[in-house]
Amino acid sequence: MNTDPRGAPPDTDDAPDLVEVLLPLALSQPARALTTARSLLAGRSGRVVSVRDRSVAHQTIAIVERDRGRLTEARREIVVGLRLARQVGPERTADVLATYAVTLVYAGRTAASLRRLDEALPLTPHTDRPRLLLRRAHVLHVVGRYTEALEVIGQAIRGSRAAGDLMWEARGLNNRAVIHLALGSTDEAAQDAHRAATIFRGLGRDLELTHAVHNQAEAAYERGHLPEALELYALVADRYSALDVVEPDLTIDQATALLSAGLVDEARGVLDAALASADLTVVKRAELLLLLARTAVPGNDLATTRARADEAARLFAAQGRRTFVHRATLLSLQARERDPLLDRRGRRALARTCDRLLVDLEQEDSRDLPEALLLRARLARQLGRGEVAEASLAAVSERRLAGPPLTRAVGWLATALLADQRSDRRALRHACARGLDSVDEYRSLLGDIELRALASRHGLELADLAVADAVQSGDTRGLLGWSERWRATALVGAAATRPDDPELDRNIAALRDVTRRLSAFGEEQPVLARERTRLESAVRTRYRQVAAHHGVLQAGSPRRGVRALLEAVEAQPHGTALVSGVNVRGVLYAVVVAGGRVARHEIGPLASAVREAEFARFTLRRSAFGRPVDLQTTGLRLQRALLGDHVERWRAPRVVVVPPAELLTAPFGLMPAFGDTVVTAAPSASLWLRTLERSRQSWSSRQSDQMTGSADVALVCGPGLRAGEDEVRALEAVHPGARCLVGDEATVDAALALMDGARLAHVVAHGSFRVDAPLFSSLLLCDGPLTVHDFDRLERAPESVVLSACDLGSSGAVGAYEALGLVSSLLAVGSRSVMASVVPVNDYATVPVVSVAHTVVAQGGSLAEGLLAARQAATEPVVAATAASFTVWGV
Repeated sequence: MNTDPRGAPPDTDDAPDLVEVLLPLALSQPARALTTARSLLAGRSGRVVSVRDRSVAHQTIAIVERDRGRLTEARREIVVGLRLARQVGPERTADVLATYAVTLVYAGRTAASLRRLDEALPLTPHTDRPRLLLRRAHVLHVVGRYTEALEVIGQAIRGSRAAGDLMWEARGLNNRAVIHLALGSTDEAAQDAHRAATIFRGLGRDLELTHAVHNQAEAAYERGHLPEALELYALVADRYSALDVVEPDLTIDQATALLSAGLVDEARGVLDAALASADLTVVKRAELLLLLARTAVPGNDLATTRARADEAARLFAAQGRRTFVHRATLLSLQARERDPLLDRRGRRALARTCDRLLVDLEQEDSRDLPEALLLRARLARQLGRGEVAEASLAAVSERRLAGPPLTRAVGWLATALLADQRSDRRALRHACARGLDSVDEYRSLLGDIELRALASRHGLELADLAVADAVQSGDTRGLLGWSERWRATALVGAAATRPDDPELDRNIAALRDVTRRLSAFGEEQPVLARERTRLESAVRTRYRQVAAHHGVLQAGSPRRGVRALLEAVEAQPHGTALVSGVNVRGVLYAVVVAGGRVARHEIGPLASAVREAEFARFTLRRSAFGRPVDLQTTGLRLQRALLGDHVERWRAPRVVVVPPAELLTAPFGLMPAFGDTVVTAAPSASLWLRTLERSRQSWSSRQSDQMTGSADVALVCGPGLRAGEDEVRALEAVHPGARCLVGDEATVDAALALMDGARLAHVVAHGSFRVDAPLFSSLLLCDGPLTVHDFDRLERAPESVVLSACDLGSSGAVGAYEALGLVSSLLAVGSRSVMASVVPVNDYATVPVVSVAHTVVAQGGSLAEGLLAARQAATEPVVAATAASFTVWGV
């Protein structure tokens, strides 16, 4: 957060006490400063008002109005203040000229701003020169002349310190922190912001203290400490609100953090609201517009990206802000390079423009230089200019060993691309591994599972290079290892505990009540719907501020992971095959681990498999409503699209399917090849391995605690299900002595208490899968929904879980190779296996399916064995379709 440095007028013996505090008050309490200044000018102060007093009052009003974005009013006030100041003397005139200069630069008039500062210099006493230098540094920073600004502000800080002027020293430190951030010197920025905050706190400067904390938040973000940054941003927002200050820089910083985290829709909403403000300064409007252009990139909306970036560039050019012009131009060029319709002639022209831009960026030592070099490298490769591509990539590669984790990851990406250019497979694999390790280092700080999932996109290009290289070189084990290196990593990453926060607990309880009322009264309740959105936002915000308890363990060599997987598969009883589906640039491959060997089969386009999976789910939904369907033909089509024609080569009594995220909810039990096979699915082989280990530990614990039998079975029935109580009663017969919750007893707290540590938990309740927010997917109980976030309250997750209603096995794609929902969240918190349906099912047909499955479990079998028995026992079409709709995830 960069603030206009200004303070009290020079000390004089005849200065009224009230006037001496007005200018500092404009920073610390702007609303009070505005009221006091206007009262003074209106003659309501009960004192004789001098020309000097009126000049200071008009200057104060100008500062407050400018910082609120009301530039027209600010300029009007400062012109009056300057006219009066000239009647007072040179010192007063110099002070107002400096404030006028900052007002002009905010209006986009850079040259005029610097002229005002030049005019102020000879009028300023030597003792006050540091204050003027600080304002000049501020203006230079606004227009992006960072190196000049850093030199000038250093002089100002040293001068203030020598004069014993604590307030202006702190202002200098705070503004230097922002310049350090612009230059990428995050450690120096954090140190300056901390020192400034300490001084402001001692001086009681509330608003300036908030500015310093804002800069600490920005430094935390730039270092990759996203949870800390989000927590500080929230604190700063509360403080600004309490001080009645609207701060566009906070909007810019929050939107930048949201974009970095992959929360594009939220960032766009924040920016749209800010841009709608009539009081927004021209300077900030341009910066917000550039960020808004970036929100169109993830959706591949290239036309919108270019249009907004070009508009921002025009605004920056009018303001004389070359650094920002270059930043906007680079974004526009990046969008043009991704245009598939751009021909070779257009790409040559684009390369020439990029070369000119690089000259400017190199002169500025811009932090945007690596992105521009990568752009030139891509264009050079497209145009067959290998030497230019290698030189550009080599320059970016030099950054791989220094800086924050994501900066190093970009350096390693360039190193990998350079190795690919040179066909050096060993160097490529090393660079990809180191780059993914750097992204893991960043993700290791994130406690929120959604943020970890979204952060996977930072490693997408590295993982893509590695798996494509494995296919090209025929390295099947490498293909399996690299695909696992970046699949569903959010579920096996850093751990975090639910925050001990009474406000969070209140918000979750209120959200539960609002959602219950929406379910009762229908979704067409705008007031309740808005309140639900507000509460969900508050809960999300708090979870995102949670840091991980410990770092993500580095995955190490993909080959070591493959060896561990081979050993685990071989150790399984009765013969087990693991089939991993891998998406390699739109082509689906099946990598099969069986009999101590690893084999690869090319299946076909991933898009075709996704279509067949959707058709299979459509068929099962029709069957749930009693409509005639051809399950055999549908299952065969699905099998060919997902497994190809190679099933007979690796048939096994037990199969673990590890599909890509896009196919995680395919109904695998519908495929004829699995008609007599115990099938489980897993988001990743790594998670399957971890679940196996947990299963062994859980078994040892239960043996020592002698906790076996029906007393360790929890049965919960939510409201509104016609066959729900029948289902629970049928299961009570299978598990005599099972603990049950039915009707009004089935509250969220009671259900969690019953499920905590259970060997087997069965929940029959209406469910809601939220495509827009997978972690707010829920089970509806009598007092409201039990959401994914409620699972954090479990001390020990139930070993096995059955979710028998609706389509609670659904998941939403988040990030690059991640899919989140109720099932994946239960596996992440420690459940061994979860059985759920991937489509809404027939309530009455579900009873015989789950009854057979539970009978097998009661006899010592697994959920997957029970589901196979249910599929084999189904004779009626609707029951067969219902059985095929269920999948068991885990082991």
